[in-house]
Amino acid sequence: MTLEPLRTRTTSEVFRALGVLCETPHPSHATLAGALDLGTPPPAAEHTQVFTLGTVPYAAVYLGKEGMLGGDAADRVAGFWRALGYVPPAEADHLAALLGLLATLGEAEAAELDPARAALLGRARAVLLWEHLLTWVPTFARGVAASGSAFYTDWAALLVEALVAESATLDAPDALPVALTGAPGLPDDVDTVRDLAAALLTPVRSGLVLTRVELARAARDLGLGLRIGERSYVLASMLEQDPVATLAWVAHRADAWGAHHTRDAETLGPVARFWAERATTTAITCRARRDSTEEVLSDVR
Repeated sequence: MTLEPLRTRTTSEVFRALGVLCETPHPSHATLAGALDLGTPPPAAEHTQVFTLGTVPYAAVYLGKEGMLGGDAADRVAGFWRALGYVPPAEADHLAALLGLLATLGEAEAAELDPARAALLGRARAVLLWEHLLTWVPTFARGVAASGSAFYTDWAALLVEALVAESATLDAPDALPVALTGAPGLPDDVDTVRDLAAALLTPVRSGLVLTRVELARAARDLGLGLRIGERSYVLASMLEQDPVATLAWVAHRADAWGAHHTRDAETLGPVARFWAERATTTAITCRARRDSTEEVLSDVR
């Protein structure tokens, strides 16, 4: 899926349509999907599997230190809305809201006759794009692709392509965006496997996204019992059952994520390098924990 067939659509139309398609399914989505050359939207159950039970489309989940909704990451996005003179919507960091705002700013800039005001709108668009979208959307999109949904995999690919194309019209930042500056990494030590699982499942700390689908597949492949519950509970259970195999699996996934992020560095610069470093650190950390755990277990035997 590429932007090539969509040249007759305005950029704002494309962003708004992409945003709407990640919201709760509605009959009107079929028309939007067709306009984007994405085919027929899947049933509501698939949308739930991808966005509610899998990769939720909120910036805070990928940029927040706890990997959860709300918190400082969500407040930062709400503050950006206020800085522009808007009342933040209830879900200010939801992808659909941010893409809608990007479309609105683009339209306002194109219609503005005053060069100074147009320049201000252009700077606001650049901040929104580089600080509040490209800092997390490529990582989120790769998580969507791991969901197994063909429709939403194509949707995610088109989303990233559209954002990268938009970034080419704006000056890229030389420094790391504020959203990533000072973001905590993996803890040096953890008290419980649940704490370790929570850290590994926090994207900004680990540099990767592990979905429910992937965890279930890994548990099956490793011959482990699959517990029903939130992802941190599932991963903690896997670590308890077979820490050596589970840590090796996470390290392998981190390698793959690191390679993806590294390839993105050509277009995303410091942002992609940040995510690549986080994933590489996770791979190294997990292998070190695996080796030390294996040594302890061999001594016990």
